[in-house]
Amino acid sequence: MIRLWDGFLSVFAAVLTGAIIGVPAWGAVRALQADLIPVWGWAPLVLLGAAGVVMVLSFLRKASRGVHPLRERRR
Repeated sequence: MIRLWDGFLSVFAAVLTGAIIGVPAWGAVRALQADLIPVWGWAPLVLLGAAGVVMVLSFLRKASRGVHPLRERRR
């Protein structure tokens, strides 16, 4: 039961991370497309997106194993 709960918390952390990273990234893409930000803004945006993908995949991997988001191993 504890692994199921820890897995749920890891999925929740992945969704929350995706939202926290995705909303500003989406806004930055829209601003870049509208020429409100200089072209060099793509570089930090790509780095932000890459960091977000790594974090979301890490939380999803933890969720598949039933590991709490703040732990490295099962309880």
